[in-house]
This record gives sequence, structure tokens and C-alpha cells, in this order.
Amino acid sequence: MKEPDFEMSADMRLLELQRGALGLPARERTGWETSASAAGAGLPHGGPDQDDAVAQGALLTVDATAFPDDGVIPGAVVTLTLKIANEGSAPALEVVAGVPLPGGASFRPGSFFWNGRSAFDDVAEAFLGAGLEIGSIAPSERATFEWKVGVKLGAKPLLLAPAVRATGAAVLGGRPLSIGRKTNAASPFAGELGRADAAIYSEKPLIPVEIPATELPIYELDDEEAIVAEAAEAALSTAAPRYPASANVEPEPAPEPPAEAVPRREAIVLYGRFDRATVAFFERVFLGTKTPTILQHCILGGALACSTVADGDDAASLKAHLDAQAQVLHRIALHEKLGKKEPIAEYAGELLANVDRLRNAPVETQAATAGALLLTTELSEPTVAVLARIAEDRARWDFVKARQLTLALQAEAAYGKSLDSALQGEIATALRFYAQASVTVLQKLFVRMRIDRTTAILLQTEPILDAAARALIGVFKRALP
Repeated sequence: MKEPDFEMSADMRLLELQRGALGLPARERTGWETSASAAGAGLPHGGPDQDDAVAQGALLTVDATAFPDDGVIPGAVVTLTLKIANEGSAPALEVVAGVPLPGGASFRPGSFFWNGRSAFDDVAEAFLGAGLEIGSIAPSERATFEWKVGVKLGAKPLLLAPAVRATGAAVLGGRPLSIGRKTNAASPFAGELGRADAAIYSEKPLIPVEIPATELPIYELDDEEAIVAEAAEAALSTAAPRYPASANVEPEPAPEPPAEAVPRREAIVLYGRFDRATVAFFERVFLGTKTPTILQHCILGGALACSTVADGDDAASLKAHLDAQAQVLHRIALHEKLGKKEPIAEYAGELLANVDRLRNAPVETQAATAGALLLTTELSEPTVAVLARIAEDRARWDFVKARQLTLALQAEAAYGKSLDSALQGEIATALRFYAQASVTVLQKLFVRMRIDRTTAILLQTEPILDAAARALIGVFKRALP
């Protein structure tokens, strides 16, 4: 890859200012050369006094680059590079470096290189998470990391924030790197990404509306699934426009049809229930003294999933499927207490749901019962398409797909007997935050399964997901005192 132009960066100009403060004039460099490796070049006084003019201590300069760095589309592969150089006169000790993986990207397994050598994916996982311990960097030396990420669906730019720290060393550079997405939509599917992103990051209305917000699929699509989703959106785009062609021209008012002729909005709306006993159980799990694991979050995700239609019917066997999955997860919890770590493939269960039986139905207002919250979610067309794709590939049903299906059914809102609109809004926000954190953890879990294929990976902790769960349980407790 092309070497970054350090001379033109603000960080290197700051470094030259520091050189000037020490009495060292600015000079031109040829190729890769550190200020400590110049052997007296440009010093005003040569000889023994030269060492006194060189800055004492370690000085790390950090530079991150991306190719391409703009105009990326879903499915594109971006090559990222992080370079750390010691520009000081002493070694930098206990160096830790990392670049957290942004939510709109996924790591490409096997693409991580450290100083030109391929590294295992568990090394990449540390680098893309809390940080990788790389030891010490001597003066005039540098450490280089290169990896690839795949761009997921979305409209927001990818933001990478390098984090480098060391003992007894100053760190310069490492400014956040923004990778822009392509703004000109090439298809109706791409044109909807802006509204889809808004559906994820903006609060959704708590009252059913005539135009449901478009939502992103629940997990990263592969190439074949992306084509299917794009084709579905393209077919939907042939419908009548949902907005006036011009905001300056008001359409002529149409005569009001008879009351019995007004069509009712139809959609796939599912419901669930979360009572006081369930809140108390998860309060002990997530607010107790013992740190929860990913396994407890899998159980919570099943409790938040919606499965029945307005009249309580389970025609798609979603409730039966979720109950069976709950038994699988509790069996893993039992084996955890016994100290057993077994192949995770044996704990996928079976796909009992029949998602092809999900049909649009008139949306009706449902009333919550006393002592319980009414959970609800509306499945968008892209989500239903992804669910159908999972159901068609029954031969490859595994633990990750089981979690993907459960996450697709997670509630978006909750209603109670005497909840005001403010508390309902807090619940919806907490549910959305927990769902977003769950997507990130599910992606990490998929990468970990390539290395460790036992139930041991479910016993790891995720502090961010724990915080989201505590916030959710806290607002549920306020809604069900």
C-alpha cells in the first residue's frame, strides 16, 4: 500500500514544532526515517553535545489509513492499516494497540497481518476489541497492522478510532478515520438505506402509523442474500409513491369514502408477555453480584421475543420453537454448573417454526393485562425475507442461526395498564439499545466459533451488553412495580 504522507499531516507538523522547541531545526526526510535515526543530521552543534539536544523518552506516532476511504457500498471490502512508530530516543514499554470494529463493518477472518506476518483470528479479536498487547517498540522501529473488513448495510459512515497507549511514552496522532459511503443510490434497495438507518437509530412511533419505517435485516447478508433482499426491495418500489411528488403542490382532496369502506392497515405484528416474576428473575441475574455471561443474554433474548398474533394464535409455531430453544439454553446452563464444555453444534436444537405461515393481518390495538407488559414487534419485509432464507436452509441450522431468528422476533415496544407515553418511550429506547448491542455481540460470537467450537465461548462476558440489559431491566421494573 502507499505510504502515508507524514510530512503533510498535522501530527507531524506538531512533531516538528516540538523539535524546534528543543533547538532542532526542521529538515527534509527521504523515505521512511525517524528523527532519532538521523545520526546528527541537521543538528546545530555536532559532537558530544548532540545527545543532550535529542528529546529524552519515547514518542509514538500513530497513523491509520484505509483503502478505499470513501464511496463504499454494502458488500465492499476495505483494507485498513495502522502504523505505530517510535520517534523518541528510549523504548516504548507495554504498548497496547487496537482499533475497535465499527458497527457497520465485519472483520474478514484470516485477513489480519502483524508486521507483514499472518496472525490468528483470536489475535485480531483482541486488536479489534479491548486492545492487543504488542510489547515494546525500540527507538527508530515501528509496528504495522493490516486487516480487512466487509461493509454491511447502512447509510452512516464507518468510524475507526485507533487507541494506542504505552508506559512512559507520549502518543501523537491516531485521529479517528471516517470512511464515507456512496451517496448516489444505484438501485431502489440502496435508495432506502437512509430511511432504514433512521429506523435503527431514531425512535420509532409507539402508535401504529400508516407508513411503517423500513428496517435493516437482522444480520449481515452474504452475497446471495444481498441479491435476494435487493430484488425484494426493487419489487416493492413499483408500488404507488408514498409521498406527494411535489411538496409545493397540494393534491385535490378526495371525497371521503363511507366509514365501513376505509381500509385498515395490515402488517405482521407479533406479541409477547413479560410479567413481574420474569422481571424478578432477570433482576437477580443481571443486577446480582455474579457477572453474567453471553449465555444469560441468550436466555433474555428468548424472553423478549414475540411469537403470537393478535388473537393469541401460534400458527407459525414460533412460541413452540422459542420454548424448545429455552430448554436448550437451560441445559447448557446446567452443564456449566457441572463444569462440562461440549461441542456447541449439539446445542442448536431444531427449527420448529414455520415462518412461511406468517401473513399480514389488520393491525388492532391490544390491551395489556394487569401485572404484565405487552411486548410487540412489527416484522418488516426485509426481515421476513431473511427469516424465510433461514428457514429454507434447514440443513445448515446451527446455534448462530437460532440466535438470529430469536433476535428478529425481539420486541420493539411494550405497553402496560397504566404506563404514560414517557415511560413507553424509555422502554422502546432501552429495547432498541439492547438489540443493537446484541447484533454486535452475535457477530463477535460468530468469529469466536471459528476458533473455539465448544460451549465455553458462551461463558465469556460482554460489559456493554450487560449495561444494556441492566438499563432494560431497570425500566421494566419501574413499569411493573
